[in-house]
Amino acid sequence: MESFAPDWLALREEYDAAARSRPLARAFLAALPRRVRVADLGCGRGANACYLAHAGRPDLRWRLVDGDVRLLAQARGRLSGAETRCADLARADAGMLLRGCGGVTASALCDLVSGAWIDALVRAAARHRLPLLLALSVDGRVVFAPDGDADAAVLAAFRRDQRRDKGFGPALGPAAPSRIARALRRHGYAVRTARSDWRLGSGDGVLLRALIAGFAAVAPADSAAWRGARERQIAAGALTLRVGHVDILGLPGARADAAASRTVNLP
Repeated sequence: MESFAPDWLALREEYDAAARSRPLARAFLAALPRRVRVADLGCGRGANACYLAHAGRPDLRWRLVDGDVRLLAQARGRLSGAETRCADLARADAGMLLRGCGGVTASALCDLVSGAWIDALVRAAARHRLPLLLALSVDGRVVFAPDGDADAAVLAAFRRDQRRDKGFGPALGPAAPSRIARALRRHGYAVRTARSDWRLGSGDGVLLRALIAGFAAVAPADSAAWRGARERQIAAGALTLRVGHVDILGLPGARADAAASRTVNLP
C-alpha cells in the first residue's frame, strides 16, 4: 500500500475537517454504544479519529490502523490511550482488523483501494452489524475558475492515474462512492451520502500549488505551460478550485433506528 508524506496529510487536515458532512458524522456517532472501540483504517496522522473523538464522544476507544509506523506514532501521540496496529491494509484480513470493534471508519482511503477490497470490508463489517463512516472519497468532480483550454487533457490524465494500482489492485478512484453504496445496500445497510467538497480560493495558495503540481506531474508532457499559467493565477489570487468528495454512512437497520433517536453535537 502506498503511504503519504506527513506534511501532505497535515496540509490537508483543516480542509478535510471543513468539508466533512457533520450530519453524517453525528449519525455515525449516535449509532455507537458507550465506550465502544472504533477501528480507523488507514488512519495516517490520526486526523479522522481526532475529528470524531472531539465531536462529542470522548468515551470512544480507538484502534488506529496504518502501514506507516511514523504516521502511527504521530496518531498515537494525538489520541491518548489509543491502540495502534501496523498493518498493510492491502493484505490484512478485514475481519481480524475489526475484531472486538463496534464501528469502523476511514477517511480519504476508499478511492485508493479496489472494488474487491471494499466488498471484503463491508462483508466483514456486516457480519457483526457494525456502523461504517467512510469519508472524503473523490468522485471525479474538479472545477477550475477560470477554466482553461488544457484542463480537459490534464484532468483526463489525472483521473487515469487515480485508477492506478496503489497496492490493492486497480484503484476505484472516482468510482469509489457508487461502489461503496452498492456494497452496503447489498449487505442490508441503510445508506446516506453527502458531498464533502474542498472549495479553495485566494487564501489557500499552499494547497492550491500542491494540487496543481500533482495534476501536472501525471499530465501530458506539454502541461508545463498549463502549470505555469495556473501558478500565476494563484499568485494573483485569481484561481478557485473545487474538488469533489463524498462522505458515506452505512447503518444496520436497528442501529439506524436508534441513531435517529439520539443527538450528538459537533462543534
